[in-house]
Amino acid sequence: MFDLSFSKRLEAETFYNAIVSEQKLWVYEESGKRFSVKLMHASSRESAYVDVVRALHHVVRKRKIPAWMEGVLRFSYHFEDADEIQRILEIEQDFDSHPPAGLRLPPIHHYIKSFIQEYVHVRDTVLFDDLSAGCLAHVHRCLTDYTGKVIDEYKQEESYQLLVDSWRHRVHHQDTGVQLLHILDDHGLTYFHDEGNPLSDSETRLYQKQYPDEAVSDLPLEWPVTPALVHAPEEIIIYSDQAENSNLELLMNIFEEKAVWKPKSQFPF
Repeated sequence: MFDLSFSKRLEAETFYNAIVSEQKLWVYEESGKRFSVKLMHASSRESAYVDVVRALHHVVRKRKIPAWMEGVLRFSYHFEDADEIQRILEIEQDFDSHPPAGLRLPPIHHYIKSFIQEYVHVRDTVLFDDLSAGCLAHVHRCLTDYTGKVIDEYKQEESYQLLVDSWRHRVHHQDTGVQLLHILDDHGLTYFHDEGNPLSDSETRLYQKQYPDEAVSDLPLEWPVTPALVHAPEEIIIYSDQAENSNLELLMNIFEEKAVWKPKSQFPF
């Protein structure tokens, strides 16, 4: 029979909710400051082993890794700002649910699961606090490397946000004399002057030279957002029927109240 004991109610409830599929097989109990989840039928032990490992791994991911990572951030990487730490932990949660393609992350969850498998395999009674302490010691080096990868992503995000802020400052403060650009989303973005004639690449190159700015000087002309940033018009009108388009969302974010979104059917030219 499995008997799993927790010192914190939320961890016990998280485990119970993760493992219970048939109410009659598992029972949740509270006794003083201890919280237990027990398998009531010894004959079910072997089949329950996989579920116990899975549920314990779930509790560690949701309840322990954030606290472990915060400790690594504070004491190994010397982060002190609470907002920075919180943002890095949020990025880790994104990594957990949607691992970034092309990024090789240290196999932290493989090591955690392997430790849990070995720990549970030789025990009928599991003290979650002891398991957690042993697991942290086992994966600490890997966790430190993993946290470093998350920090790298945070720094890239921070740098990108600074760049977006510089673009936003340009379009709100640079007077290029351009009043309005129309942007048609139709198999790519096409820019039009208010008179209806398309905006040319040569015009964009000219404005890059006439209104120099480090924030836009190296932007490639083939990037659909470049013309809007270079010309910095007083207003843009976007004509699109797409609910989600990363380039258009970026333009709306940068231009803010200077941007208007309309359906393609209202495109005037």
